[in-house]
Amino acid sequence: MGIDGRIYPAHSLPTQKAGELEFMDVWYPIQVKQKDKTGRPDIDSFEAVMMREKRNKGFFVSFDFTRDALTEIDAFFRREGRVIIPLTVREILDEEIAAKLA
Repeated sequence: MGIDGRIYPAHSLPTQKAGELEFMDVWYPIQVKQKDKTGRPDIDSFEAVMMREKRNKGFFVSFDFTRDALTEIDAFFRREGRVIIPLTVREILDEEIAAKLA
């Protein structure tokens, strides 16, 4: 269905026992592509998933991104106000992702 995983942020954990499962609705989709360069069609598909799942933030992991893909990520934010964070495998392995996640 276009989602390879979900991130449940720590700030969404319930503060009281009564609603232990309430945080389950606060999550961010993750899409992973094992390609040299992810292109715009891949981003378009992920945008559709984010719209369908009503998510305002998502993460896309790939070895690299084409310029068209990065342009579409920016256009999606300007058009819909939804954020796709592109992460490369190298950034993750080098632990250079803190600035992108802030």
